[in-house]
Amino acid sequence: MTKNAEGKASPVSGQGSRGRYPKGILRRQQILDRTVEVFADLGFEGTSLRAIGEAIGVSHAALRRYFETREELFLEVLREKDRQALAAAHDSGTAPGFAAMSANYVLKTPGLMALRHSMVARALEPGHGHSRDFFIERYRSIRQEARLVLQSAREQGTVRSDIPLDTAASLLVAAMDGLSTQALLDTEADMSAGMALLEQLLAPEAAEGPSGT
Repeated sequence: MTKNAEGKASPVSGQGSRGRYPKGILRRQQILDRTVEVFADLGFEGTSLRAIGEAIGVSHAALRRYFETREELFLEVLREKDRQALAAAHDSGTAPGFAAMSANYVLKTPGLMALRHSMVARALEPGHGHSRDFFIERYRSIRQEARLVLQSAREQGTVRSDIPLDTAASLLVAAMDGLSTQALLDTEADMSAGMALLEQLLAPEAAEGPSGT
């Protein structure tokens, strides 16, 4: 620390001062990333703040400087992973098909999806208002994003014009949630096939009726 003109302590400028703040950000990101891994290994009941701290080599007290409760940590993990997924989708510059947009993501991140489903279940229980508020807002945001994808697909001629997009967006989100739950529980459940079929049902050709048996 140095002193300013008034004689008060002020942060030291230069490499030392820059090093401390990024270190805290890096540690926080490490906690978020490793939480998913610990959850995948230990499940909901086994993934305590203490267990996460042990996995990344920090004390329970040090971990609580970043997150006061396990619920706070889990919700922040989900918020960060949603942000990353949305950023990746926007960076791609394309509007991927529903199957590619959801099934591949779920199959690549089973630990994250298991955490998300566990927290949705908690949000439905009394006494978990923070989780409930988080998922209400999250589903609203996802439906909006899904509607934008559907609108873009309609403009490209790949989504039929005789259906309400708001309802179709809700259906799309419901299909992603339901099929991902089945895929996590049963390896024989084919989420990619389910989402691909939904794409076909939403395509303009589907409005003309079935062409086969």
